[in-house]
Amino acid sequence: MSEERAGQAEMLAEMRALRGRARTTRHAYWFPLVLFGVLTFASAPLYIQPQPRADAASASGPAGTALRYFGGSPLISSAVPYYWLGALLGGLVVTQVWYRWHARRVGLQTPSLAYLATTFVLTALAASIPLLARVRSPRFLEHLQVLYPGDLVIRGTFPFVLIGAGLLMLAWAERSRALAAIAAVYTWSALLSSLYDVSNLTQRLGWTPSPSDQALPNVLLPGLILLAAGVATLVARRFSARQWFRRAQWSA
Repeated sequence: MSEERAGQAEMLAEMRALRGRARTTRHAYWFPLVLFGVLTFASAPLYIQPQPRADAASASGPAGTALRYFGGSPLISSAVPYYWLGALLGGLVVTQVWYRWHARRVGLQTPSLAYLATTFVLTALAASIPLLARVRSPRFLEHLQVLYPGDLVIRGTFPFVLIGAGLLMLAWAERSRALAAIAAVYTWSALLSSLYDVSNLTQRLGWTPSPSDQALPNVLLPGLILLAAGVATLVARRFSARQWFRRAQWSA
């Protein structure tokens, strides 16, 4: 009887190990973390503006220039909105290609459709709402006002909030607590960068940005979190894969 129970316990342990190995193998979220981290750092030069643009529109309401949600601050380059529209949509395409390739390679598919759909819909809304705000209808504009994200668009970092929302959805799809924690920390940094001048914090750490670089810390903080989390996740995944391989060799 004791031998039977020991055999059952060993079988349950092997099943748990196999499920853990399959879950670790299926997880591939390090790639979008690194990808959007790189895209964030690549956007940094666009946030350096020697002279404020006198003709820039204010971000006081939903009515205004197209793509304002992606960057409407007079302290950043006018190319920021177009960069982030292309970066978000292009990043989604590359991420989808990556997940399909990964699924074929490991034989396990990650349900990433919810993540892709969420980020795409939010990006499409952010791009279309300023255009819809040009409709000459007071009642329509009154309803549209509900969708205006307020002060989140002032510093031109609202795309980070969209990325954070997508990562939270990806964490749910991946059933990953680690990614949920990463997404929560990143979303917090995205909200902080959208609502607060991060340069106030960097001054305490010894870095005082010049007047033209005031917006730079608001970009580097979320980007650093994404890159660090992505690289750490990749290293941890490879280490875990090696552990599984060594255990398999030991068992054999």
